[in-house]
Amino acid sequence: MITQAGREKLLSLRADNPFYTRILSLYESYGEGMPFVGFWVQENDGAVAAAISRFEDTFSLYLTDAAVDEEIAAFLRFQDAGAVMTTRGSLTDYPSDRVIEGQVLRYRGEPYDSSLELYSPEIKPLYDLLKSCESPIFRVPAYLSFLSDVTHRCNRGKCTVLGTALGGRLASAVMTVSETADAAILGAVATHPDCRRRGLSRELVRTLASRITREGRAAYVFSASEANTKFYQHSGFEITAGFRELIRSR
Repeated sequence: MITQAGREKLLSLRADNPFYTRILSLYESYGEGMPFVGFWVQENDGAVAAAISRFEDTFSLYLTDAAVDEEIAAFLRFQDAGAVMTTRGSLTDYPSDRVIEGQVLRYRGEPYDSSLELYSPEIKPLYDLLKSCESPIFRVPAYLSFLSDVTHRCNRGKCTVLGTALGGRLASAVMTVSETADAAILGAVATHPDCRRRGLSRELVRTLASRITREGRAAYVFSASEANTKFYQHSGFEITAGFRELIRSR
């Protein structure tokens, strides 16, 4: 049975898992009652077997061994999900127009502090940098949506941004896209095309991941390409799982 989830049910799953981190961080950022977010759990025999979150039309799943894929797939179809992030090997029969598969990696590197001058950039330069790095597997939302979400999560302590400048311009940046007391997920790693091949992204990623692990938290990243996976492996990350993003055209 799938029911609405509150804080107590979500916290009952407390798990060192990046998919759960995505869901709990969203809940702790926005809570219940906002029209663009939603939270549910699947219960079997009185125990929570899975957690589900929605941000606009994108859903994230955390599945235990007791989760029932068929019921979850039917629920997602009823919700008219536009995209679903889940573990590789789950929801194999769920209808989608495009599937992105990749790796989930966790930082296992040595403590590291960059010698670069780092700072927390303003939202607009960060957005412009990310737009300059867009690709088929890395899309940036509309500016006002990005501004509202990142500002809100930063104010709630659920987003950290590090950047470095060259020639007075933001050249490279990395940010956390989800944070809880136990873990953080890095994302939106970008270096301006004119500033690449200088090791800037690696410096920022290693520094932010090290800061997170020094706090006793796990640092994760989702990688959707072989090149990015190798980059993270060379930066101190190890593969821990696979993911699938199921996308439906609108």
